Amino acid sequence: MLKKAEKTTDLDQKGHVVLSHISHQYSEKIVLDDISFSIDRGEIICLLGSSGSGKSTLLRLIAGVETLNTGSISINNNIIVDETTYLAPEKRHIGMVFQDYALFPHLTVVKNIMFGLGRNGKITRQQAMEQLHYIGLTEYADEYPNVLSGGQQQRVALARTLVTKPEILLLDEPFSGLDSHLRTDLRIETKKLIKANNISAIFVTHDADEALYLADKIILINNHKIEQMGTPEQMLDKPETEFAAHYLRRYNEVDIKIENGIVIAPFGKFKSENLCCCTQTRLSNNHKTAKLLIAENDLHLESYDDPDEYDHQLEVEIAQINSYSEFSELHLIVAGLDKNLILRTSLREKQVKMGDKFNAHFNYKNLFIFVKKS
Repeated sequence: MLKKAEKTTDLDQKGHVVLSHISHQYSEKIVLDDISFSIDRGEIICLLGSSGSGKSTLLRLIAGVETLNTGSISINNNIIVDETTYLAPEKRHIGMVFQDYALFPHLTVVKNIMFGLGRNGKITRQQAMEQLHYIGLTEYADEYPNVLSGGQQQRVALARTLVTKPEILLLDEPFSGLDSHLRTDLRIETKKLIKANNISAIFVTHDADEALYLADKIILINNHKIEQMGTPEQMLDKPETEFAAHYLRRYNEVDIKIENGIVIAPFGKFKSENLCCCTQTRLSNNHKTAKLLIAENDLHLESYDDPDEYDHQLEVEIAQINSYSEFSELHLIVAGLDKNLILRTSLREKQVKMGDKFNAHFNYKNLFIFVKKS
């Protein structure tokens, strides 16, 4: 029988919130496989991954609305759930914000925020109005949710959660139903609110840009396991796997081989030790099949007059131009390659057209090599 009380833990990991060896499955279907990480107080963690990777299930396990199979979760060094312990959801001091806002249509905005209990009992109108002032919606206090825009409703849902002063805030893709401009604005406001309240937060998203902006630490989940975790800078600069590299950034892939530490690409040769310091760049063995990754925004249409030892120059011809609101996508023909390289650029400094030829360049230090698994 499960105990309905907290107990202390001597987990190796320390933090405000600690998840240790979480595994979960439905019948024979594995949903989470040995997930462990910790959160410091006031830290924003983004669980990043594609649909079905187990991100939302992990939130439900933390909230207590799903029964944990294996592992343990602690808050403030007290176990809230493991194989013998279970603390009821309402006693975990956890706030949740969902995609669908979940506002009550028959209650005014201020009464929506007053709904529920805080740490010290009922939420007062004064406390609710303070939250409305903070999110800039005091004039809507006595209006009903149907008069608010989607973005305003999401801000009210966030305020309703924050007014209860939760130990940890869980956000399950709260902006995915909004247009791109509003989504960007709400990211800024939400991060500001979380940091101002010094609340630990776990944010579920499949959007890499969202995770890179919001997170103090990103946890990338693939095939129900943690693929890689680290700061946004670590994830971008030192991807540990090909999957991690592609999820965080757009790359051109070039088939290469490696002989005695020399990378042999269709457009030239260079030493693998000159590449960016990810886990597989200093390669001593020979490899007949490997992938060279060049970021789409790390190609440049001009050559340096005085290139250093890490610059590589190549002749390109523009085969196609696709224009978007914030950038142009150029397809570049390179001699020796059976597919075009993609370049993403603002092109503000240069007018180009299809058929134009350039001496382009990229830098060795911004490349990655990943060896194909045999």
